[in-house]
Amino acid sequence: MHISDGVLSPYMVGIGWAIALPALVLSVRNLQTDKVGAYGVIAAAFFAGSTIHIPLGPFSMHLVLSGIAGLLLGRGALTVITVGLLLQALFIGFGGLMVLGVNISIMALPGAVMGAFGRRLMKQSFPKKCPWIGSLIGGGTILISTVLLYITLSTTHTALLPLAKLVFLGHIPIAIVEGVIGFWLVLFLQKVKPSLLGI
Repeated sequence: MHISDGVLSPYMVGIGWAIALPALVLSVRNLQTDKVGAYGVIAAAFFAGSTIHIPLGPFSMHLVLSGIAGLLLGRGALTVITVGLLLQALFIGFGGLMVLGVNISIMALPGAVMGAFGRRLMKQSFPKKCPWIGSLIGGGTILISTVLLYITLSTTHTALLPLAKLVFLGHIPIAIVEGVIGFWLVLFLQKVKPSLLGI
């Protein structure tokens, strides 16, 4: 799902930064010092999850976990995922530095927004069992990110349209897997530590 430098037009790169920077400023302002440990653990899980690749046709897919990070951290997930994206670009060559704003807008922002939405849903339904919210956020975030990636690639150049379609279809299994992970994570945390879910 990461976009590399040189793929997008300067116009799309500028739009990505115009969206990412204000959102990132708001996220940094909402960080809480008592959650530094959680930020580190979730950033490490995000980084590690993306290094496990599953071959799927002409692509190599990997877990993204941005929705799950958002579910655990709310708006703070935007900063945490951004740090993960920066480290991935610097150390393992996933994505580029110039297009980091686009990657933040496609991957980190939907995770934070959907995660905050999921936390609000859980507060309203607690103490009822609501692991389906984990599925909705985990899988839904991947689908939203994939749609944004499709739009970004297809509006950059018409030659990228077939690639955009393949990338979209290739991420459907990832959305299903992350929906399952989200379901079991919420089910587990509701029993052992519901405060991590904001309830």
